[in-house]
Amino acid sequence: MKSGKADLEKKLSETNAKVIELENKLKEASVKIEILEKNESGIKNKLAKEKDDLKAELQQLENEIESLKNDLQRSVSDKYVETESLKDERESKDKEIKELNQKITSLEETIGEAKGAPQLIEKIKDIMIHKGFLSDREFDDLLEQTGE
Repeated sequence: MKSGKADLEKKLSETNAKVIELENKLKEASVKIEILEKNESGIKNKLAKEKDDLKAELQQLENEIESLKNDLQRSVSDKYVETESLKDERESKDKEIKELNQKITSLEETIGEAKGAPQLIEKIKDIMIHKGFLSDREFDDLLEQTGE
């Protein structure tokens, strides 16, 4: 019995040693798990923060794009209005130029008619000095000669 008891005590001692060894390994594994969980939690927090930062940056860029788009639309609208105004102004100037050209043509015709007038007057004076009078027929002939 003593040898059985010694065997049992030996097995019990080996089992206790294994239990202690397994408990130590379990504690180490628990510590490692705790560390990994903390690291995982830290990484998750870091990723969540990075995700939030990227969302905020994306929102800011979308706002900037929208603002630039609005500015561009306003600028295009302003340029359209300015273009239409310039077209109207050009049409008005064209009309004014046509009117002025007509006036110039009319004045040139009037001036052309007036150029012959001094010659006509001189001829009438010459006839009046020599004859003392001017007949209607002579006046019509003078007008035809001077081109009036």
